[in-house]
Amino acid sequence: MEIIGCDFHCNLSEIHLNQIDPQDHKTQDDAFRAGALSVAVLLNHEFVEPRYRYSRQLDPIVGVSFTGLFDFFVHAFGAEWLHWWKEGRPDTPVGREFKRQEREYLSRWNRVVHETVWDYCDRHGLKRPNRCTTVQPSGTKSLLTGASPGWHPPKAQRFVRRITFRKYDPVAMACIDYGYNVVPSQSDKDENDNLLDDPFDDRCTEWLVELPVEVSWANLPGTDGIDVSKFSALAQFDFYMQVQRYWTTHNTSATIELTNEEVEPLGRRIYEAIRDDEGYISAALLARFEDLQTFPRLPFEPISKEVYEQLNREVVKRRKVEDFHQAMSLYDSGYSEESGPAGCDSDKCLFSDPKDVKESENY
Repeated sequence: MEIIGCDFHCNLSEIHLNQIDPQDHKTQDDAFRAGALSVAVLLNHEFVEPRYRYSRQLDPIVGVSFTGLFDFFVHAFGAEWLHWWKEGRPDTPVGREFKRQEREYLSRWNRVVHETVWDYCDRHGLKRPNRCTTVQPSGTKSLLTGASPGWHPPKAQRFVRRITFRKYDPVAMACIDYGYNVVPSQSDKDENDNLLDDPFDDRCTEWLVELPVEVSWANLPGTDGIDVSKFSALAQFDFYMQVQRYWTTHNTSATIELTNEEVEPLGRRIYEAIRDDEGYISAALLARFEDLQTFPRLPFEPISKEVYEQLNREVVKRRKVEDFHQAMSLYDSGYSEESGPAGCDSDKCLFSDPKDVKESENY
């Protein structure tokens, strides 16, 4: 959990760092002040539920988060920072300098947030939250601006992003007119359990819109040949702990991807972080899965630069409408709660809840 507690509400905001120039400190400060104010002002809300009122009296909780940190630092430090990651973020003179600069950015943002929230609370007679910073899960929201999620590296420099929509969803229909490819979802199969290929097949119930994506720094000099999906678990943990130490005062949403060979060294490193009271709270551990052919139509599929460029040419060739908003207006005259991507693109969502299966067996 990123915000630990019970019987409470947490006011959250998120800064998209990939949209900010690393050299523009004023804009950074303004962005974090805005995020801090947007959570602080909600402390004026009065809950009807007594237990929520009591919880806020004891501990008002706010959380300012960010996403796109990895992208931000690539633009700040260049390809040399990526090569240091590739080497495992070793403790070298160059590495220590990179970590000092990472620390300065993170500490500065932390200070801006806490000063802003506390100043607002003091001026309005509100109890100060004793901690105000976190990194919340940010997979879907990061996609809105093309950011890598939270502090994590992206899945690849270039990849196909597949987003699940219901069949004939207005947004998906607009995507088709704009040139994006659409295929049936992983759950749509024929009588022989083979995946369907035609999205307009009567047996198809859901669509996957395929978007070729390139990270903002993919074409920076010196970044070619760096496979971000191969960064070691210890390097990921080291960067995560930088965020946990110098930015986060709640907890940092973290998923460390590791191979079999990395289980023991990562386990030792986590033990050391707990033993030495470094601030570690928790992180999810995920086995690194590299055989993409076993699971077709994954939500993220890494691709080469050549494939990315080819897919983009095909998108332009299929495009019927040059303006996406115009394409949307052809299928949706106004806001519809049913329009848009599915709430979850995970393959786990395709499995029935054991509770639901058990209940259905009783009828």
